[in-house]
Amino acid sequence: MKEEIYQWVRILATFYILFTAVLQLMPDRKYERYIRSFMGLLLIYMLCTPLFSFLRESREMIGDFADHYNEEVHLLEQKETQDLQGFYIRKGFRQELASQIAKKCEDAGIKIQETIVDIEGETISVELKADQNSFYDISESVRETFAVQRSGWGHLRLEVEAKGDFLEVSRHVVTDEDFIGSYYQVEYVIRKEKLKKGRQFGEITVKSPYQQLTYQITASMESKVQLKTEIHVKRHKLELLRDLAEYSCKRMDSKTWIGSSRFVLNQLREEGCDYPEYQMYEAYILHMEEKDEQAREILKKFKHQNFVRENLELAGAYLYLCVLTGLHKDREQAIRRLYNFFLQKEDSFLLFKLWLEMNPEDKGSPSRLVFMMEELFEKGCRSPFLYLEAWNYISSDTTLLHRMSSFWTQVFLFAGEKGLLTEELVMRFAYLTGYEREFCTSMYRALAMGYDAFESDDTLEAICRYIMLGNPRKPEYFRWFSLAVEKGIRLTRIYEYYVETMDTSYQRELPKPLLMYFTYNNTSLADDKKAFIYASIVGNRGRQPQTYADYRDHMKIFAMRKAKEGRMNENYAVLYQEFLSNPKTEGQAKLLAQKLFTHRLYCDDKKIRYVIVRHEQLREEEIYPCIQGVAYPRIYTDDAVILFQDGKQRRYVSTVDYNIKKLFDERELTDKVLGFHIEEPGLVLHCSEHTELKPENLQAFQRIPESEEFSDEYQKCIREKLLSYYSEHTRAEEADNYLRQMDYKKYAAVDRTALLEVLISRGMYQQAMSIVSQFGYEGIRIESQLKLTSRMLTRCEMEEDDELLALASDVYRRGKYDEVILKYLMEYRFGPVDELISVWKSAQGFEMDTYELEEKLLGLLMFTSDYRKEGEKILEDYVHHSGKERITGAYLTQTAYGAFVKEYPMSVFVRSLLERTYDEKWPVDFVCSLALLEAYSKEKKLEKKQLCNAEEILQKCVKQGMYFAFFGKLPVSVLSPYQLDDKTFVEYHADPSAKVTLYYALDAGLGNQVKYQTEPLRDLYEGIFAKSFTLFYGETLRYYFESVTGERVNRTQERVLTMNKIEGTPVSKYHMINQMLSARRLDKKKEVFSQVKKYLRQEQYVKKMFVIEKEEQEQIVLKPGGTNERNS
Repeated sequence: MKEEIYQWVRILATFYILFTAVLQLMPDRKYERYIRSFMGLLLIYMLCTPLFSFLRESREMIGDFADHYNEEVHLLEQKETQDLQGFYIRKGFRQELASQIAKKCEDAGIKIQETIVDIEGETISVELKADQNSFYDISESVRETFAVQRSGWGHLRLEVEAKGDFLEVSRHVVTDEDFIGSYYQVEYVIRKEKLKKGRQFGEITVKSPYQQLTYQITASMESKVQLKTEIHVKRHKLELLRDLAEYSCKRMDSKTWIGSSRFVLNQLREEGCDYPEYQMYEAYILHMEEKDEQAREILKKFKHQNFVRENLELAGAYLYLCVLTGLHKDREQAIRRLYNFFLQKEDSFLLFKLWLEMNPEDKGSPSRLVFMMEELFEKGCRSPFLYLEAWNYISSDTTLLHRMSSFWTQVFLFAGEKGLLTEELVMRFAYLTGYEREFCTSMYRALAMGYDAFESDDTLEAICRYIMLGNPRKPEYFRWFSLAVEKGIRLTRIYEYYVETMDTSYQRELPKPLLMYFTYNNTSLADDKKAFIYASIVGNRGRQPQTYADYRDHMKIFAMRKAKEGRMNENYAVLYQEFLSNPKTEGQAKLLAQKLFTHRLYCDDKKIRYVIVRHEQLREEEIYPCIQGVAYPRIYTDDAVILFQDGKQRRYVSTVDYNIKKLFDERELTDKVLGFHIEEPGLVLHCSEHTELKPENLQAFQRIPESEEFSDEYQKCIREKLLSYYSEHTRAEEADNYLRQMDYKKYAAVDRTALLEVLISRGMYQQAMSIVSQFGYEGIRIESQLKLTSRMLTRCEMEEDDELLALASDVYRRGKYDEVILKYLMEYRFGPVDELISVWKSAQGFEMDTYELEEKLLGLLMFTSDYRKEGEKILEDYVHHSGKERITGAYLTQTAYGAFVKEYPMSVFVRSLLERTYDEKWPVDFVCSLALLEAYSKEKKLEKKQLCNAEEILQKCVKQGMYFAFFGKLPVSVLSPYQLDDKTFVEYHADPSAKVTLYYALDAGLGNQVKYQTEPLRDLYEGIFAKSFTLFYGETLRYYFESVTGERVNRTQERVLTMNKIEGTPVSKYHMINQMLSARRLDKKKEVFSQVKKYLRQEQYVKKMFVIEKEEQEQIVLKPGGTNERNS
């Protein structure tokens, strides 16, 4: 058991050493609270482990503890994670908003230094977890922190300031990025070298735009107990002096005074503060109780103590008490010593008073003593007992008070506080102030105390006169001026000061003498005060009609003059409403318009310097000064945004409380001012937002799009309203002038379609056409478009115009057209081909002359290499209209190319035209002959003329080395002269620039291994590659093509051709051999034998009938794609 306890103690010691090391090595103290929390839980676990083991339940309890601990740690980590996630999400959102705001400001030409985003919706507040801390026995500088917690989220900026020479903070600016979760640790340092004796008080203020928190710090190099003792001693000393002053002023009887003083002295004795001065005070009390024996016992303790060097006042008190109690017999010597002490400390009233008490016979006259007291005051003595002594002298003889000074002012203030004032001395004091030439605040306070104690007209007059020596316009003096006017006291400028000092924030009924005075003397008042008087007269005209009549002319002139100067407050508003509500001239209406919609705004936030009103309808914000919490902004709409700005140009929206009051009733004034066509932006905005658009206010709405004061978005909105109005009032003549002068570009940007509809409906075709030229015509009704197009085509006399051509084309596409539009399109429209073909078809429906359009179409089809079927129909009509042979031949060539190369189908008309072209020897490309020959190959039976044409074309092909696959479909009679009837053709179509290679292998059916051969092919015509083979019955041809175009390689699938057909009567040796091979495969020996005899017989006939007379050397020319004949 003993060993286990030792082990437990060693673990605890190791834990404390480790804990201290971790705290010292921690890089940032803001994590200290997490480490302390974790270490505290661990310490609890270590302390409880032996107890758990002893109770044999440690395993279960430790397990539960671990589970709870892990759960708490998990919840803490989860909360921290959520806080951090929310923090970074909000931070990213604010950064994105800040970048977008900066970009928009930059686009608008606004240069900004810093963008701060504060997301509304939740007020951000901060609080201190603790608001004070104390440090004692400081031997070296101390570094410490305190926690600031925030609630809410968004941008936060804190300013940290330290007040106190010994205090320093590490950072003066803190933002939301510095918080860890919801906390930030403010670090501060207490500098030991800057601490003075005793306790030092300092504070650290944490300011946000909305709050100011204070953290109090007390620091001392001394112990806390000693400092507390000093505080108690000072408090008890003040209690003793206060009780003595109350007793001296006869506000406390001697028994009460002695009892209270003895209680305080006993407390001091119990606390160990039985200092000599308190023992002497106790001796004085004992003397007052006629207990001199006890007093002498106390004084004897200090018989051999020398107080002179330490404290002259204590030495004088000791000497005085010794004389009173009989310890010191030589009174004369004591008086001389006391006077000597007083001469050494001339600012001590105690020594002066003790000298007077011991020398009553030789103290001199009262005036001399009063003079000595004044000297004490001038030398720095501020003892209340000095003031009491002086008051007692002048109370007994008022003639001693013959002039005013700072000393007597303090005496009167003391007497007023203690309730010692007398009516005679108050009157004397008021009288003497009349000789003063400068104002003193203390003397004014003394006079006010005297009047409060003893009210009199003379004192009141003296107070008013004395106030006039200084700054008599302060609001605090209104009490005296109002009392003087009420009591009928006549003083120069008393009425002026009455008005200057009164509170003008609310209206009141003014005294009649004042109103009568200012009827003839109103030039000395400030304008704001004069406006207040006039507003009061207007407000009370029902009770004082004669006063209103006397002032009316003056008030009207004043209102006009101040309106021109731009003056405004609630009093001016009353005058403007009264005298400018029926403007007679445009100038008066303009002045009134500039004052309408003014409000009085009050906020009690002292830091606010400006009120900013932001109307989304206006381009610029309006800034009004906020003086003493009052501003007079103009607010035109219900959705205006009010912002506040402080001296550091920081703005606030929802965190400043305010109240607002409208100064004008604009219901009737607005229409009167608009009648003069005033273009004041605020008036126009109010009209547009609070009234519907109608003929009476149409001009007001028309001014908004032309004014630079309004925002682009609002101008766009008003343009939409105007266009809607014009659309509904098509017969309003007053709109025509504006429509002719408006900025069509801006209106078209808002609603081009509506603008075009309005202009077309009013017959302004030229203006509508200018808009179409710049912005297009899409979206307008087809009827309006047809109307515009028809009128403009008529006006331009069918001259070519791009906009009109586009309009006509669009009208036609939308199914609206007539002969004029068709004629215009046929004459000037050039593409697209589909539309021109549609126009051509429509024109044919109207039986119009389409010759030129057909020629244009054929040219376009050729230019675009368009092989559509409609082209052949157009060509047919063009030929029927006796079109030009050159155009016809050119398009026929394209058609032939498409049919031969592109393998498009060919119409009967084109085939007949190709025959005609060939028969008439038109100068066309050879592809026409090729296309015609291919068309013949598709015919079942050819006429004699066609056979002749086919033979001629084939002959030309053979001469040029052109062998195509369709040759195999020609009649044998056409092919046999060129020994092409026994040929098999393979053909491949590719890009003309491609390199094509044929891979092939012949299989004779003998069981031999097939071996592929390659042969490059040449381009026969426009990408057609072909090769001819002579295949006998039973032979198989395997082949595929490979083409290379640039880096692209294309290979076809392998194809197989087998000769297994014997058709017709064998004519040539090729056919006879194929029949023999076929019969042999079918095991027809007789037929084979018959065919062999026939073949030999034919060979014999040939030898007998044809003899070679002369054999010339034959030149063999190897042509690519030539035949490969073999003898059987």
